Amino acid sequence: MGFRKNMTEALELPKEIMLNLPLISFIGREEVSIENYKGILEYGEETVRVGTAAGVLRLTGRGLCIKQLSAECLVVTGRVEKMEFLQ
Repeated sequence: MGFRKNMTEALELPKEIMLNLPLISFIGREEVSIENYKGILEYGEETVRVGTAAGVLRLTGRGLCIKQLSAECLVVTGRVEKMEFLQ
């Protein structure tokens, strides 16, 4: 992946596309959009775990709900208190 990463940086190409990395966008603490995800591993009102090429992404909070789900994008709403990548 070293060559691909170096080439992506040299040509200033979008890393999330070229390196298949997740693109994570927050709207305050109320909405999280995750593009380039691999799958939903856990879903509950307090925890959502999502598989990505960068590892497992865990969102914790209160009243979490999947608002939108497509092959390209996952949108989670609720009160997001913590986001972390698990090893």
